[in-house]
Amino acid sequence: MKKLRIFSVLLLLAAAAVFGAFRIYEKGIEDHDAPVIACQTDLISVSVSDGEEKLLEGVTANDSREGDLTSRVVVQDISEMQEDGTRQITYAVSDSRGNVGYASRKMQYTDYSRPVFQLQRPLMFPLGSPFNVCDGLTASGSLDGDLTDKIKYTLDQTISTAVEGSYTVEYRVTDSAGNTSYLQTSLEVYDPRDYQIDVELTSYLVYTPLNTPLDVGAYYAGADWTNEVALNIETDLDTSRPGCYYADFNVSDGTYSGKNRLIIVVS
Repeated sequence: MKKLRIFSVLLLLAAAAVFGAFRIYEKGIEDHDAPVIACQTDLISVSVSDGEEKLLEGVTANDSREGDLTSRVVVQDISEMQEDGTRQITYAVSDSRGNVGYASRKMQYTDYSRPVFQLQRPLMFPLGSPFNVCDGLTASGSLDGDLTDKIKYTLDQTISTAVEGSYTVEYRVTDSAGNTSYLQTSLEVYDPRDYQIDVELTSYLVYTPLNTPLDVGAYYAGADWTNEVALNIETDLDTSRPGCYYADFNVSDGTYSGKNRLIIVVS
């Protein structure tokens, strides 16, 4: 009986030793290899409205132990737009042991356009009236839609609503691709006693391509006045040069006058 007990103890010790050796062996061959992501093409063309499913087109993943992991691939990051108009997509995939594999490729949009500003009223403000520098100004882009809450501005000096004058202001807005659009223009604080006639325009801010004629008179919608008025349009527009220009619409009936302004961006 004593020999049997000794034999049993030895057997247990041997089993423990084998188990320990197996654990050491298993630990020694523990998986540290990350899955491998493959992209069918180095460049993918997409629409600004496409979602992640389109961005994952042609992307596969494989793990040496777990096999096909394509369904686990995610878009980890999309860079800002580069000088060549492309963005870099970074993909990631993880196996069940936490090993992560990465890959990247370029993406180009087929229908992207930079953000633009819209203006619902002229940048003209009467003396003594409080106002917001961004009043009536909105912005939008093909990639993000409404960007109005992203608008920032810089003034060349502090505006005093108690003093007539013209103030230079630079508006800017940036979309999620990292592209910033600028609008450097001026706003005017005026004496309402100088302009009794309301001059109406169909737009207050327009964009026009370089070297393309623009009929600024087409934006005149009339004057809210009982008497007949004469219209005089003053503009510094030069469509051969990129920049921000103005067209001032001045009306008068011989006694009273009115004014409104159209901002023109040549790009």
